[in-house]
Amino acid sequence: PEAKAKAKAKAEPEKRTAATPEKRPAPVAKEEVKKEEPPAKKLKKEDSEAAATSSKEREKDAPEDKRPLVKGPVVFHATDCTLNVVPTTDHKVLMALTEGGMQYLVAGARANVGVKAGRYLFEVRIVEALNPAESSASGAQGRVPAPRQLLRVGFSTAGSSLILGESEEQACFDSEGSFFAGKSKTPSAAQRFTRDQILAVVLNRDPSSPSADTLSLFRDGERISEPQALPEKLRGKALFPHICFRNVSVQVLMDPAPTKALPFRCRTVAAAAEPDAVVARGPKDGKYEVVLPVGVPDEGVFPWLDGFLSTHPNYVELSDRSLLQWAASSGLTKKAGPGKEGSNDRPEFNFGLPGMDNMSVRRVVQSVAPLMPRNYVVMEVRSNLLEAERKNVLKRFSAPCYKKVARVVMGEPSKEFKAQQHEKLLKVKQSKADAAWKAKKMQKQREKQMAEAKKRADEIKRKAAEAMKKKKEAFEEAKKKKEAEEAAKKGEDTKEGEEKPEEEKKEEEEKKDDKMEVDEGAKEEEEEKKDAEPEEEEETEPPKVELTEEEEKQWFAPKTTVDMKEDAISRSFAGFSVPSKGEGFDDVVFEWDKEAKAKDYLREKVLERKKTSKVETLQPSQWFHERHATWRKLFAEWQKKQQEFKASPAEKAKAAKRQEAKAKGEEEEAEQTGGEDIFSIEDINDVQGEPLYKAFEMADWALLQLRFELWMLQTAFKKDVNDPDRTAIPFPHFSFYYQKYFKKTLNPKLFGATDLNELVKMVKDTAEWKEDHLATPLALEPDDDLSYFVKYAEEARRERQRRIDAGDETARLKVQATALGGALKPMATPTGGAPRPAAAPQRAAAKPAATPTAA
Repeated sequence: PEAKAKAKAKAEPEKRTAATPEKRPAPVAKEEVKKEEPPAKKLKKEDSEAAATSSKEREKDAPEDKRPLVKGPVVFHATDCTLNVVPTTDHKVLMALTEGGMQYLVAGARANVGVKAGRYLFEVRIVEALNPAESSASGAQGRVPAPRQLLRVGFSTAGSSLILGESEEQACFDSEGSFFAGKSKTPSAAQRFTRDQILAVVLNRDPSSPSADTLSLFRDGERISEPQALPEKLRGKALFPHICFRNVSVQVLMDPAPTKALPFRCRTVAAAAEPDAVVARGPKDGKYEVVLPVGVPDEGVFPWLDGFLSTHPNYVELSDRSLLQWAASSGLTKKAGPGKEGSNDRPEFNFGLPGMDNMSVRRVVQSVAPLMPRNYVVMEVRSNLLEAERKNVLKRFSAPCYKKVARVVMGEPSKEFKAQQHEKLLKVKQSKADAAWKAKKMQKQREKQMAEAKKRADEIKRKAAEAMKKKKEAFEEAKKKKEAEEAAKKGEDTKEGEEKPEEEKKEEEEKKDDKMEVDEGAKEEEEEKKDAEPEEEEETEPPKVELTEEEEKQWFAPKTTVDMKEDAISRSFAGFSVPSKGEGFDDVVFEWDKEAKAKDYLREKVLERKKTSKVETLQPSQWFHERHATWRKLFAEWQKKQQEFKASPAEKAKAAKRQEAKAKGEEEEAEQTGGEDIFSIEDINDVQGEPLYKAFEMADWALLQLRFELWMLQTAFKKDVNDPDRTAIPFPHFSFYYQKYFKKTLNPKLFGATDLNELVKMVKDTAEWKEDHLATPLALEPDDDLSYFVKYAEEARRERQRRIDAGDETARLKVQATALGGALKPMATPTGGAPRPAAAPQRAAAKPAATPTAA
């Protein structure tokens, strides 16, 4: 009864549907049904397809092989892993670092056992999929490389790139179903795979097999790809199992027998016969090298490194440029738009991803590298030239397994290196010549096309003119004929004398027409002759260029990107040095010039740059601030004492007497100087009861201040720089250092001078330009009595007054009041002891000073 009830209930909907066919929904297209298939159904369909493929399997079971097997387990040496790979559980699980930007980079690991013959497989399984958190601290985000979780499995040759898909000597499948043959990618060559599925990669190198020299992929024992042909470069070479992954943990199943049986019997790489396999060994003594290239910026250090790495592929470069290459291999792209201009030593990271742009990835690499023994090249141009930085690097690689070697790349390069650079230079020159030749050829083609177009237009114009002429002639002829007929009808007789001029006129017109026809015919013949002239033979290939004598003398090819930015060099070049064993190196190798020549070469480069560069990092010392504060205090005291002296009753009486004599037109009394030796005066504040500076005017105070500043600038610079090669300030850098020390600009025009040369001559007793450098003839020590400057100012004032009294008007000063105000402009000092200047000078200082005029 229950069965009948169910059958009845099932039949009722069918009857209702049959009774109302108009309400039946339209049939869905097969394509639409296929699109709407649920994931579970898709997987079943893929499994059925895989089963159908396996039923057609052409591979046969491997015969029994009694040859001895490879000795030792299949492992992943640190030298064949990227720096973010962490092998665990006895190399059975591969994990990767996922902090500090490492989550964006692909990890790669190559096994130590390679296959050169036969058919073998290895298995892997994704056991963990990671989703590391992304920081949003940097604002605008860049594009995170896709897919976030990635796995590539295949084979590669020893020494090839550790990132699958980046070298011609690799072949692999990825989790998206693509196949990489070298750098060539074939999408949808296999079915996709994911977590908890056992993947078997079968390498067939058996020449008797129908699938010889191919790579196949199996999932849980079933084929999910057709045999893919190996690139030609891989044939005949030993190939090693290779795994690349990102944000996943991979279990490596390197057992003697497959974990999942395939449709045919196949041995694993771990059970490979000795004749069919190659085992990669580490260094016999367990020692690795850490190489520090030391060279002058922009003088071949990076080209030398490229050559070194090409002949030593087992060395890993540690540098910012290698991080950029790794990022590019991992699918990272820089943000669009203009970025900061970088250098080879410090290229610009502009990915819009915090861990990359804030250089966290560099710090992680620097921390991890010493823990993973292998051969390293630490490529830091600036750091490798500084002794303190070199010592820091050697401390990081202090483990006994490392041999630390400095390779000095300075002086005249080797013949091989120069030949390579000349080849590069010639290539660049040839490319420019090729571009110019192509542009010239295109220009000729355009000119030829324009000439042909003009010719066609002229031909059309000529034919139109001929047609118009014929039409006009026909019209004239018809008109004359009509006139003749009309004249005949009227019976007018033309006199004989009148006919003759008519005939002559007609003959002249005919001659004129004939002449025009001859001219046009000649012109056409000339044009035809011109067109018939043979054209110049065009060059089918661009001309070959050669290097000039000057170019052949060049040691280094021109570069588009500098090794170090100018500000970085300026801040550090004074400390550049050649390394020595005393710093902790096991060996120092001089690649080009020997040690003595290399040191001289670097010394010359440093001296040459010192002449043309500023000390950007220079800061006024505490001594300068204290000395300057003392001067300002003394300066204010002297001005105050002068004011008090002039305000005394005795001095006021003398001033009134002088004013009265001047009003009467009497000659003023000559200034009484007493004839004393100014420099023998012990107290400038009390010279027979009067201050030495009693007669100072505004211009004298301004020049006094200028004397002190020029002397102080030179003295403080020498003391603060503390460099025997930099004892004076170059003329081009005077304004830079003056501004750095006194926080203001010096305008010669305020002193009545046209430029710095003329200004310094006004205080030649204190400062001078010597070989284009600021110098001082004074024999003062830095801590000597500052009253000497008052004595020099008074001596110059008296000499100037004597010249004026003798009638020399050129001796009069033309110093503006703002010169003194600018000299007394307040500035902050660490001691806080500098007194404030008078109100009037402060107001004058508020006016902006002009930039010093160059000599």
